[in-house]
Amino acid sequence: MGTLPNGLSWGTAVLALSASLTASPSLAAEDRDEWQQPDRVMQDLGIKPGASVADIGCGEGYFTLRLGQAVGQHGTVFAVEVSEAPLKRIRQQIQREHVANIKTVLSKPTNTGLPAESCDAALLCNVLHEVPRVQRLPLVQDVVRTLKPGGFLFVIEWRPCREDGSDTDRPCMSRKDLVKLGTNAGLSHDAQFHYLKRQVFLRFRKPVQP
Repeated sequence: MGTLPNGLSWGTAVLALSASLTASPSLAAEDRDEWQQPDRVMQDLGIKPGASVADIGCGEGYFTLRLGQAVGQHGTVFAVEVSEAPLKRIRQQIQREHVANIKTVLSKPTNTGLPAESCDAALLCNVLHEVPRVQRLPLVQDVVRTLKPGGFLFVIEWRPCREDGSDTDRPCMSRKDLVKLGTNAGLSHDAQFHYLKRQVFLRFRKPVQP
């Protein structure tokens, strides 16, 4: 698998899925800003000026540019994708807007290409359900490798209609599976945010080494 089985990138697949959901009757009256609540999400990410943050599976940068504003001129945002096309569009946008603190990174499916312990935080938004099951843990383990001790991984995923993932009309992952994935990668699950009506929003922390 160079990207995903259907040839899409993580983020491009997410964008296509979001478009199909928005066209459905249940989401017809909502755009992404309504159900994603980006301002509230950004507040709960707690990103500080000067921080280094990875947006894994960034797509065309829905959260990337917001993260760039949060870290300020002395911080860095790594926009990470397995496909060049969305990264090219991000580069075009940041050039138009004269943004200097966002760096695009072409990754491999289970290797972000980021240096070890280079990030204060990382975000995986609507990405993991698109990753083949056997590659999910290696991907998260590599994200953990990039986090500084005490750093945070934030995971936002589609909420199943049922906690066990059954009877749902969209790809998703249960909270139980997400927590297991994070803990198996060596993280501690230390917070959950409950206000996103269509998504699970979890925070994990990398242990601080003695």
